[in-house]
Amino acid sequence: MTEPQQDIAITAPILIIEDDVGFASLMASTLDEEGLTSHCTTNGNQALEWLASCAPSLIILDYTLPDMTGASFIERLRDMGHTSPFIMVTGRDDSSLAVQMMKTGAYDYLLKDVSFLDRLPTVVIRALHDVETRDRLERAKHSLRQSESRLARAQKIARMGSWEWNIRNGDVYWSDELYRIFGLTPGNPEKISMDWVFGRVNPTDLPALEKALTLSATTCQPFNIVYRINSHSDGEIVVNSQGEVECGEDGLPLLISATTLDITARIKAESEIQQLINYDTLTGLPNRNLLHDRLKLSIAQAAREQHLVGILILDLDRFKGINDTLGHRAGDNLLMTVSKRLAACVRDSDTLARLGGDEFVVVLNNVLNEEAITIVAKKILAIISEPIYIDGHEIYITVSIGIAVYPMNGEDSHTLLKHADLAMYQAKELDRNNFQFFSREMNIKVLERMMLENSMRKALERGEFFLVYQPQVDARSRRIVGMEALLRWNHPDLGLLVPDRFIYLAEETGFIIPIGEWVLRTACRQNKRWQDMGYEPVRVAVNLSGKQFDQNQLDESIAAILMETGLDPQWLEIEITESAIMKSPELSIGMLRKLKDMGITLAIDDFGTGYSSLSYLKHFPIRRLKIDRSFVRDIITNPDDAAIAEIIIAMAHTLKLDVIAEGVETRAQMEFLSFHNCVEMQGYLFSRPVRTDDFTELLKKGLKP
Repeated sequence: MTEPQQDIAITAPILIIEDDVGFASLMASTLDEEGLTSHCTTNGNQALEWLASCAPSLIILDYTLPDMTGASFIERLRDMGHTSPFIMVTGRDDSSLAVQMMKTGAYDYLLKDVSFLDRLPTVVIRALHDVETRDRLERAKHSLRQSESRLARAQKIARMGSWEWNIRNGDVYWSDELYRIFGLTPGNPEKISMDWVFGRVNPTDLPALEKALTLSATTCQPFNIVYRINSHSDGEIVVNSQGEVECGEDGLPLLISATTLDITARIKAESEIQQLINYDTLTGLPNRNLLHDRLKLSIAQAAREQHLVGILILDLDRFKGINDTLGHRAGDNLLMTVSKRLAACVRDSDTLARLGGDEFVVVLNNVLNEEAITIVAKKILAIISEPIYIDGHEIYITVSIGIAVYPMNGEDSHTLLKHADLAMYQAKELDRNNFQFFSREMNIKVLERMMLENSMRKALERGEFFLVYQPQVDARSRRIVGMEALLRWNHPDLGLLVPDRFIYLAEETGFIIPIGEWVLRTACRQNKRWQDMGYEPVRVAVNLSGKQFDQNQLDESIAAILMETGLDPQWLEIEITESAIMKSPELSIGMLRKLKDMGITLAIDDFGTGYSSLSYLKHFPIRRLKIDRSFVRDIITNPDDAAIAEIIIAMAHTLKLDVIAEGVETRAQMEFLSFHNCVEMQGYLFSRPVRTDDFTELLKKGLKP
């Protein structure tokens, strides 16, 4: 959702102040993808030292630093005379803190939630755009003030554009500059009459001018009026006439003395300033600033007339890929085409705005029911999905829509936009190209997700993760031949969490990489410790996620961990799912061979639940297939599951592979598997996953008969 940035002239880096070095690196990498350079520091004092000799284009500041708070840092920054704009980042969803930071001058306030890195480039680029716009406006205002000052001095010294009208005899005097304002050569025409002047005034403005002059002459009070005239050389221009009336000895009006200034440039500049403040420069649509004003008016009207207001936030799906592939010019053309199509879906009484990047907002006024909003949403989905032709390319794009409704989902613009945004992210999670209405249940789910992500950032350093171990058993002798290391999270607020509650989030945010390395290191270290205690060596199986397996230097990372912990590679088994391997089979074969050459045992986890090609399977240097628990659960009662298990066992033996079944809970399951020559098993029948001390007892005393 990144906003096009070709108009930004960035000469200074962005300063990132974040004590989590890994997260700072992720931010810097994300910005680098957008062509934005950055400099990272880990605490406030280090940042202040850097700022003593540098001026960044923008500061991204973590509110909680090791040596000071974000508020303290900003106070010291201002004491140094720095006026750099800044964005405050925090893991706390605290509205009072957000208000406090915005009062200190923060451009924006970002919560470290699941979409933080996706939203970061948009917020940063929008901030840089706004900073550049404000600078441009200040320069325009300064230039305008200088122009007005020069005009005022010229008027005072040379009586620029001065004129007099003798009311009694009709004589009119014009200065040379007034002739020039009207696009005429001074003195031509030689005689000026007020009727001739009125003939040059825009007919729409003429009644107001005549009324102002008549009132001034009648009351002997000054006048000040703006009107349009048709200049002989410059077409229609805007002028400002100010004057006063002189009365004769009889007390009746005698003479009007006035000056006329050409204020066309000023009016144009003011119009451009208003355009920059309230409208998007690319599409011409209302921007965020004007949207809030329009939405407040819509809410006020709906409250009076007892109607609904529909707020739709729309985000183009996979727009960044188009931008990266075809370039920003094509991206801009696409956004302009989309804005025109959206305009065709709404009424004149509604509001269509662009928030920035590929994000749009529609405010539907005077809505009677939610069905009317649904009709518009479906219409938008249909019209956006039609092909778009840009620079000879046929482009297909879809949109995800989140909907909030006043007054059910909020009674102010901020709440309604926030809830529509949450619904939009829900729409994206549901395969995109759809719309979702906001619900309270969705809000609770999103907040829990945000809480998990925020606490996950600190969980490793706080020691909240731990491993449990489930024995892998030779069912004939009940001897422990291996164990699987399984991750658990002792969450301070939510209690004990199993991987199903948080691994998906770790995958999405990239935290799976440091977490996975910790699991591997901890499992290897513990297995070596048991060997050093004199227990018979057994393998420890560790699961690798798809993202871990995609790392370019995975083999080097694992080798470093084995060297650090001292564990012989033969006692480590890496479990990888079918889907992770088959995503890029040729590359997978290369990495698997490197791991096998190190002496590591390789296993395919959850075999049979994904997709794998047998032509590839025979080339994978794996040692073991693991029958998924979903087949084992009903292996006695479901003939299909039984048949699948038999096929997997037979296939493994044909390919000279070992096979192990997980999820074995009953003696009948064990006997069925044993009868079909699957002798290695793990499951509750033998032992639940247990902590380190309890597994030590299992190694010492063995399994119960």
